[in-house]
Amino acid sequence: MVLDKGMQRRREILDAALRCFADEGYHATTNRKIARRAGITEGLIYHYFPSKKALLLEIIRSRFQEDSACELVFPRWEPRFTHESLTLNDLSVFLFELGQAALSSMDRNIDVMRTVVSEYRILDEEGEPLYPKLVLELKINRMAGILNLWKERYDLPINDTIIAVNFFMGPLYAFFHFQEILSGKKIMPIDRTTFLENLIPHFLKGIGFSIPPMKSTTKEGIIRED
Repeated sequence: MVLDKGMQRRREILDAALRCFADEGYHATTNRKIARRAGITEGLIYHYFPSKKALLLEIIRSRFQEDSACELVFPRWEPRFTHESLTLNDLSVFLFELGQAALSSMDRNIDVMRTVVSEYRILDEEGEPLYPKLVLELKINRMAGILNLWKERYDLPINDTIIAVNFFMGPLYAFFHFQEILSGKKIMPIDRTTFLENLIPHFLKGIGFSIPPMKSTTKEGIIRED
């Protein structure tokens, strides 16, 4: 997609700001530093963004909305869950693909994730914190829609699907933050495939499925029965 001049300039400012935030931290970054990195005058930043905080919020919003990794998984599976009688193994494969996509998305946006963690106080000043709101809108709500289909088809004892979904997505985000941002992998390295293979049965059991032991994993990391 070809951006017009204004959109291109806006993107350049956002990219420069993110690099500055990642390299120096939000508080040490000034608009002058952002302008220098973007190759523009400092005054031009104010033409597009009223403040440094507005820049930070727009970076988070745009990165979450542009990264379609999880949004590629949902369309592939939603019609199947609606029209086909799928097995428990199919549900496991879907969860594995969704987990991989979520972790890959966080990999691509690790600078944003680091900034979110370090500047949570600023984000928390908003009436509705942006980071949790975007996670809810783009991933948790959509997965809850799928979980409602499972609930009806298998008569699962789920009172609140949003809460149930958090027991899958929450550990994913916690795992990534501990391993990649807090350097937990230097202390306790855990392979992502192993993590997902353990998380998925626990999640399915927690929402009411009777789970047999997981038998094997292909080289591509997709869970399949022998």
